[in-house]
Amino acid sequence: MLIKLYSWLQKFFGFKRIGCGSVIKGPWKIWRRDCLEIGNNTFVAENSFFAITKLNKEPLIKIGDNCCLGANFFAACVDEIIIESNVLVSDRVFISDHMHGYQNVELPIIRQTLEPRGQILIKDGAFIGVNAVIMPGVTIGKNSVVGASSVVVDSVPDFSVVAGNPARIIKQYDFNKKEWLGL
Repeated sequence: MLIKLYSWLQKFFGFKRIGCGSVIKGPWKIWRRDCLEIGNNTFVAENSFFAITKLNKEPLIKIGDNCCLGANFFAACVDEIIIESNVLVSDRVFISDHMHGYQNVELPIIRQTLEPRGQILIKDGAFIGVNAVIMPGVTIGKNSVVGASSVVVDSVPDFSVVAGNPARIIKQYDFNKKEWLGL
């Protein structure tokens, strides 16, 4: 009952959408709540940070139904980050769809513009391990696993397990053999 009440109250905090039964546990920090859309029955743990910044177009972070995002989750968005339904994200995961500019050596990096580098898509049923980093332009495939402390710089196919820095495929599901095979 208390979760339903808290979920209902959060609808008045200015979010683009926050679904029934969804909770963002405080404390949290969100820039541009009007660009954050959360589906039904999704839980975001404490100390989450959604850094949403408008550059050329209206940015969007969209999280589907039945997701669970761990403590200290950090998403930095200037374009689009989509997390589909039934996704499990561990603690201390960082996701960004952009980079800081650094080309002008006469100007401190903090004063250079943010550069969109590609939308992020995390498909249904994926699992992102603790301390993982998802870099711009990456798609994480359906029911795929990103190992702990991995840095994902390339897209991950459906039904794959990746690990390392940079992350590499270490297993894939073989539908003919009906088992996970190491590569």
